[in-house]
Amino acid sequence: MLTSTGSSGLYKAPVSKGLLLVPSALSVLLVLLFHHYLSFFQYNVQEVKEDFQIWRIVLGRIICLDLKDTLCSSMLIYNFRIFERRYGSRKFTSFLLGTWILSALLECVLVEALRHAFGVAVNRLPSGFLAPIFALFVPFYCSIPGVQVTVVFGHFPVSNKTLVYIVGLQLLTSSPSMSIIASSGLVGMLNWSRLFTPLRHGLFPNVAANQHPAQEVRHPATEEQIAQLMEMGFSRADVLEALRSSNNDVNMASNILLQH
Repeated sequence: MLTSTGSSGLYKAPVSKGLLLVPSALSVLLVLLFHHYLSFFQYNVQEVKEDFQIWRIVLGRIICLDLKDTLCSSMLIYNFRIFERRYGSRKFTSFLLGTWILSALLECVLVEALRHAFGVAVNRLPSGFLAPIFALFVPFYCSIPGVQVTVVFGHFPVSNKTLVYIVGLQLLTSSPSMSIIASSGLVGMLNWSRLFTPLRHGLFPNVAANQHPAQEVRHPATEEQIAQLMEMGFSRADVLEALRSSNNDVNMASNILLQH
């Protein structure tokens, strides 16, 4: 069985650690101690449009003003640290920042589309770093196989990912406007990944390769491949075993390591 060394917690995940600690701490301080400054961090779409207050998009997308949403977002960010280990902090940051920018533009477009098409006026959107969270939650985290831990009522399997699904569903249904945030985050993620081919190849590995059993290894694993996987926090022995099982495919080997 593969055993990881140093792969627990926020090891090798500085960006996730910053997103987990800094915005959460600021949210708590604003709500509990500096509530008279809350108006500066409200995502007011109407004021952004009419008064061209672009700074509201920036502030409104940094700090979550609902402590319940802050808790749910923090739990999801903690679970998404595995993607930072897998793709590296630089690529992970590029993905989050690109998704953040594109989703902010799409949110304004969706609000205007709802107003013109259905007469629905949305003046405020939920604050916080929510769009990139949904962009990670739906396609990426759901693609990782879970490990079944128990069966409820003899028919419903419960895996180690069930709690994350519940938290994500709670965050998604916390307000009607959250659907705008979620959809803009997903669309922003897809467009960002298509704009940059190297990033797309890193975030969307060849799924077909996972559907075929490992074949005989033709070439030994390179030290670069071994070092790349060891940077995720796994021991050299586990990395070599995973590479042998995956025919030296780094993406498949990382999937094997993350499942154990």
